[in-house]
Amino acid sequence: MNLLHNGLVAQLPPTDQGLLLRRCEPVELKAGEILSAPGAASGHVYFLLSGASVALVVRNGGGSGLAVGLAGREGAVGLQFALGLGAGHFTLLVQSSGAAFRADGAVLQRLSDRRLGMLRTFAGYLWVFSQEVAELAASAQVQDIPARLARWILLSQARTHQTELQLTHAHLADMLGVRRAGITLAARNLKDRGLVDYRRGRIQILNFEGLATVAHAQQGTRGDLLEDNELV
Repeated sequence: MNLLHNGLVAQLPPTDQGLLLRRCEPVELKAGEILSAPGAASGHVYFLLSGASVALVVRNGGGSGLAVGLAGREGAVGLQFALGLGAGHFTLLVQSSGAAFRADGAVLQRLSDRRLGMLRTFAGYLWVFSQEVAELAASAQVQDIPARLARWILLSQARTHQTELQLTHAHLADMLGVRRAGITLAARNLKDRGLVDYRRGRIQILNFEGLATVAHAQQGTRGDLLEDNELV
């Protein structure tokens, strides 16, 4: 495991990288693990490495929810704790198992308060990530389920760099905030078009361009998911 393989850490100067490394510990994340729940006043920051992805989920009082973001090795989750903020309304849910480096949020806050370049880099990442949050939230209002499913599959591939994804229909229904039957019909639609194949909780992408066309069919643009698989 190498912290420098994280895209956000790679943007920092060597001195800041060394200071950060001394405050981090390697951890293994497991699919389905909850890293932070709404209302938490403090927590950890996770710098993700290859294969790991973590969804930002907003849930209502009944337990159903909607994923509004997905982070991978290009960035981190829990950075709000390094800014002295609480968890807010987000649940941080591990979607794909993988490695990460973990730092205590309060410790990282004290470090970033002294290293303004580090703080600026973190803030820049959060701003870019907020654009993804806005885009996913908007798509939930204007796109049908096949389009939203295609978008989430592409985003999952972009974050894990894997063309075969371990995504069950139950998990996808939870991420998109729809019934499982809706995911089954949407997945069958994508499969019938020759865009994906799926079996036993695994989805394999067969046609990236076709999937991107479906993902942006109701927005008039194909966006940048196909062109750039990294959020920087």
